Amino acid sequence: MNAKYPGISTVINGNGAVAQVMGHVCGGVIGYPITPSTEISEVFENFRAAGGCNVWGRHPFFYEPEGEHSAQSGALGAALTGGKYISNASSSQGILYGMESHYVTVGKKVGGFVLQVAARVVSRHSLNVMAGHDDVYALLPSGYTILFGADPQEAADFAAIAYRIASTSLIPVANAMDGFATSHMLCEARMPEPELLQEYLGDPTDRIPCPTVAQAMLFGAKGRVDQLRRWLARQRNALTAAQAEAIRHILDQDGEAIEEDRAGERIEATLVHLPPALHAAWRRQWINADEKGTRQRVPALVDIDNPGMTGGVQNQPDFQAGIADHRAHFAAEVPRFVDQAMREYAQLTGREYAPVVTHHCDDAETVMVGLGSVTDDVEAVVAHLRAQGRKVGVVAVKLLQPFPEAEIVRALAGKRAVTVLERSDVTALTGLVMQALFKGAENAGGIRHAGIPAIDRLPKVTTAVFGLGAHDLQPRHLVAAFDNMDTEASASFVYLGTRFFAKTTNSRLAALQDRLRAAYPQTEAMQLATGPNPCLLPPGALRIRFHSVGGYGTIATGKLLTDILSGLLGLYSKAAPKYGSEKSGAPTNYYITLSPEPVKITNAEIEDVEIVISPDHRVFAHTNPLRGLVDGGTFILQSNLSPLDTWLRLPERARRTIREKKIRFHVIDAFGVARAHAPTPELQTRMMGIAF
Repeated sequence: MNAKYPGISTVINGNGAVAQVMGHVCGGVIGYPITPSTEISEVFENFRAAGGCNVWGRHPFFYEPEGEHSAQSGALGAALTGGKYISNASSSQGILYGMESHYVTVGKKVGGFVLQVAARVVSRHSLNVMAGHDDVYALLPSGYTILFGADPQEAADFAAIAYRIASTSLIPVANAMDGFATSHMLCEARMPEPELLQEYLGDPTDRIPCPTVAQAMLFGAKGRVDQLRRWLARQRNALTAAQAEAIRHILDQDGEAIEEDRAGERIEATLVHLPPALHAAWRRQWINADEKGTRQRVPALVDIDNPGMTGGVQNQPDFQAGIADHRAHFAAEVPRFVDQAMREYAQLTGREYAPVVTHHCDDAETVMVGLGSVTDDVEAVVAHLRAQGRKVGVVAVKLLQPFPEAEIVRALAGKRAVTVLERSDVTALTGLVMQALFKGAENAGGIRHAGIPAIDRLPKVTTAVFGLGAHDLQPRHLVAAFDNMDTEASASFVYLGTRFFAKTTNSRLAALQDRLRAAYPQTEAMQLATGPNPCLLPPGALRIRFHSVGGYGTIATGKLLTDILSGLLGLYSKAAPKYGSEKSGAPTNYYITLSPEPVKITNAEIEDVEIVISPDHRVFAHTNPLRGLVDGGTFILQSNLSPLDTWLRLPERARRTIREKKIRFHVIDAFGVARAHAPTPELQTRMMGIAF
């Protein structure tokens, strides 16, 4: 397909992709930093502060208030003024802190507002800043339309689609992606062109026909004739009764033609009935009247020059009526707007999306359903298992709310077993899938739920919790979940990658495990036995792992190296950092995969690598950097000592591993290189990584 706007090729992470779209589109952003979404607002503000303008030539604003609640309240206020696409970016506790304002944002029916979410677990027994869907699930009852992308490409495209849906439906949209697994994951993407966004979204100050009856009733212009009538009523003291009656007669007789007279060709026939002093004002009213049934693309619900209160108190009969109106006349229209926005985006870009995307599901007997980046991992595993003759598939949910029940039932009809992948122990996705399936089953006895296909039997459904706080998810864990669906007594609830009980020769530990087994027998079924890890990369792939500490500039080095190597070698890439909440001084990792084919595995730590790089000369004090380094691999270590002295200071087990596996060992004094070339002493530590 020769698309009009094929996209601009680049290597970018999810946060950068979303921020780039925001820079082209937004009239303003109000945000407060919280990991892992902080970078979205930072990148946008860097663009804006450097003089950047959106595609309509307007310089946007950015404001950082005192907290996440104020950020969402401020973004709501900005959206209420209309004529601008507005965003906030947040995660986890930041979303919970602003939850009161999120409910109000949806309830006000503001157009053109998109909440950018880098999804993160909500801290509970301990702090964690990594991926989880707790915050996105928390938004469900507020009423947001929620899109969920799997990679930076979808994060960027869904950002554009989100602004379109928000401006047509007048219901705010949350554009979600997995924290770190997508927000910080570098890979190839085709970024939307500024010209595409200008054409696809349209100027937020333009007028458009109201797309629904309810919108026309609430926000639609009453037209030229109505405006002229109201103006006449206000001028009653300046007109005689005969003059006013003559003009009203013309408006009654020729109303349809006057409504269409944007050029003012019929004005002259009315001027004879008006005093000369009112001719100019009458002409302005005629020419400038908004077309009947239209509204501003992003409506203004507050006039900043004449501010008033919105959403006053409603008592017993009224509040419920407002909720019912919102569901019946606004939320019910969202699926149509989503389908239209995705279809028109595909026509312009060639990149096709749908509320539910299936892979190898037509003949599949067992299927996994998931949100976000994990569906890419499952795709890779599905391809591996299909090569063995197994009939497996994956369903990727792109529209979480309103949930596409008909599409889900259609995708799962006739399947023997289904596993729903949950990145939260709230398991909201499982509930939505089960509700859809029950409606399909109920329709088998007669159509009760319109639009949902009838199914004659329900599949066995398993909930599989994975990746909480970026818990490692290896391909073998997904293979085990598919194996579970093939067993007669399959487990209904499991944790992927978690081992409640382990084989041990320690008698004390064995006794403790026996006590736990006896007290909590259900936990035995919550863990799945795994086999060897399948290799899902093609020949010619290259894997690199960095070991460092926070503050050494290693993350920036990894990003630069990914961009350089993928370009020079002409390979696909996928790269991401791994670090904890401790930040500076704590151990950090950076993983890079380069491949002649697109890399699907996203949520697995790289266990086997060809190259290990350690800017941390004390790396053996806190980890084993040689773990998983293949025979004949390469190990590069920072040191200001001679190669011999560096070798002698390695742990004896490390020297033995290097000899046995014939690892190529290199030493570089990167700090020395940085001291020689850094422009300031403050940059020496961070520039050290460039030497690698």
